[in-house]
Amino acid sequence: MKTKGCLKIFLILMILIFTFNFNVFADTNISVYVDNEKIDFDVNPIIEDGRTLIPLRGVFEKLGARVDWNKNISEVVIKDKSNEIQMLLGKNKVMVNGEIKDIDVPTKMINSRTFAPLRFITENLGHTIKWDDSTNSIYIAKNNNNVPISQNRILTVGSKENLIALLEYNSKLYNYIWREGRAVSDNGVSMDKSEAETPATSPGYESDNSDTNNQVEGVQEGDIIKNDGKYIYVNTFSGLKIIDSNPANPQIVSTVAVPENTSISEMFISDKKLIIIGQNNMFHIMNDTMDSKIMIWPPRQYDDRTNVLIYDIENIEKPKLEKEYLFEGNYLSGRTIEDKLYLVSTKHINYYNYDIYSKDADIPTAYYTDVLTNTKYEFTYDEIKYFPNYIDSRYMYTIGIDLSADTQPDVDVYLGGSDTIYVSKDSMYAAIADYSYDYTAKQTEAFNPVYTSSTVVYKFNLYNGNIDVEAQGRVPGNIINQFSMDEYEGYFRIATTTGEMWQNTSENNVYVLNFHMQIAGRLEGLAQGERIYSTRFAGDRIYMVTFRQVDPLYVIDTSDPVKPAVVGELKIPGYSTYLHMVDENHILGFGYDTEVNQWGGMVNGGLKLTLFDVTKPNSPKEVYTDVIGSTGTYSELLYNHKALMFSLQKGLMAFPVNVMGDNYKTEFSGAYLYNVKNDGLSFNNKISHMGEDYSYGDEIKRIIYINDYLYTFSDNNIQVHSIKDNKKVSELSIRQ
Repeated sequence: MKTKGCLKIFLILMILIFTFNFNVFADTNISVYVDNEKIDFDVNPIIEDGRTLIPLRGVFEKLGARVDWNKNISEVVIKDKSNEIQMLLGKNKVMVNGEIKDIDVPTKMINSRTFAPLRFITENLGHTIKWDDSTNSIYIAKNNNNVPISQNRILTVGSKENLIALLEYNSKLYNYIWREGRAVSDNGVSMDKSEAETPATSPGYESDNSDTNNQVEGVQEGDIIKNDGKYIYVNTFSGLKIIDSNPANPQIVSTVAVPENTSISEMFISDKKLIIIGQNNMFHIMNDTMDSKIMIWPPRQYDDRTNVLIYDIENIEKPKLEKEYLFEGNYLSGRTIEDKLYLVSTKHINYYNYDIYSKDADIPTAYYTDVLTNTKYEFTYDEIKYFPNYIDSRYMYTIGIDLSADTQPDVDVYLGGSDTIYVSKDSMYAAIADYSYDYTAKQTEAFNPVYTSSTVVYKFNLYNGNIDVEAQGRVPGNIINQFSMDEYEGYFRIATTTGEMWQNTSENNVYVLNFHMQIAGRLEGLAQGERIYSTRFAGDRIYMVTFRQVDPLYVIDTSDPVKPAVVGELKIPGYSTYLHMVDENHILGFGYDTEVNQWGGMVNGGLKLTLFDVTKPNSPKEVYTDVIGSTGTYSELLYNHKALMFSLQKGLMAFPVNVMGDNYKTEFSGAYLYNVKNDGLSFNNKISHMGEDYSYGDEIKRIIYINDYLYTFSDNNIQVHSIKDNKKVSELSIRQ
């Protein structure tokens, strides 16, 4: 009897369960009309918690939207010309035009069919929806005048749940595009470091000395070596040394104490301040008590931290640490403008498993530390900002520091990060590679979204040590480095490559954006099948080098910013990876000579120097060329402009180089010197720190001049040579 009673109870419960489910997901007799036209469904809509869910297709396509189901990441993408909605299956957080929002009932999969909430999607596409209880019908009125959502929006995360959802959406998309091997559409491109008893003081005198090779005049870039005309500041194996530059007898004046776990990235000199930027990573000891359920990818046992140290060098023999800060992440880049420091760091937030996060999970927020006061400044979810439609999972810190004031830094944190920045005297531009759903692209697979690459640029206003985001722009394609960007007479200019060179779909473009970061002018479709290798902006002109088999140098006129146009072109063998302005009519190109191999492909030869004459922009000429070494010859200058010392006033330039001969045998390692003038170039000398036997740390990294002397630096030594006769004057070991 007892067994029969239990069986009856079980049967009753099962009936109730099935009845409940039937009531929730039962087919309805709801009719849906779009502009009074009835929509026929092959599967009837359902109602859950008072919300109507309909099959994906039919209604939304009638509303002019394209609907796609990305089965790889279980995501619905609904997009029209003005709006985009992304909905992960079963999630109560959705992305509407890049903004995270809540929904009452998530998208569901029922009997292999995807159902989506009708009212939420319809209203967020900008249309009107009404329910008629008397006829059990839904009426939708199309709004054909949808205005695109402004892209100049900065949103705040708001809550821990929103942070998790933002990271999940973008991490899943990242995995889909890159790890699943998905190719972007043809509109995108996957591309590719004294006086006896009176303390010496920092300078207050005039001198003739070289500076870091900066992209923008008046905007100082950091480097591994600086000089102020009397003292040289150089990072060595044994710390940062301050050296009296007396050419006959250079001496180490002091060694600047930095935290032992800080690896110096670069430094700045501003008035009587020495600014050191380094990586200070905090390592964690893994133990069995750590929660193994919460993992990150790849496994990390340390926190990335950017260390900013600011020293008063009034007394050069005893630099005084005035300020020290620790910011999360890796140092991206920085600038000093007069007595203001601006820098950016980025911290990756990596996932291993998205579904493990819960309300109790320890999701990292953002903070920075004032080391000298031992004060930690934490950012709440309401203070963390994000850019709609960002692609990666990073915190980006924008930091402004007034070096002359005793104030806290101006720090903002954004979810989403940049890899390249360009800085003018008044603005900073952060470029972000973005991958977005392509509304117009032809699909290679039914109902599977196609994504294209573009470059999103955020413009920040710089003033009095503060950094404030000002506007946002977007252009097709990708950039190669900071020299792809420029600001001139109120316009922002950018050079990009779209498509894929190896599929012969690549094209190269120039876009001119106005103050509001809207495209005002464009020049598209240059050098089909090639990609940009170097760009240089100079006033109204842009010089661009593309390459596949020959090196076209394009001269582009932007005097009318609305109608940029090619006015000249020169094709020569090889290509340049860096262009340097000699004067307004002459450009130096540094790159590689090329040759055809036995299979008909192009291979690099030696390092190539080319001087271009663009006096007549419609007919540029090659007036000098020199090829150094053979295949394998290399210089840091090819990817880092700071390795070049150039002075037209001195008539001299120099750069480090490793020269290869036949069979990849090293023939020389050191620095090459050239005599330079406006319209000519000639070899001068070469300097090496190498003895008969190779010694680690003897490779020359930088060359500077002070007055009539040239200083070459390796990790081990400094050598001083006379510019007048090239004779070595002195040498100083800096290894210890």
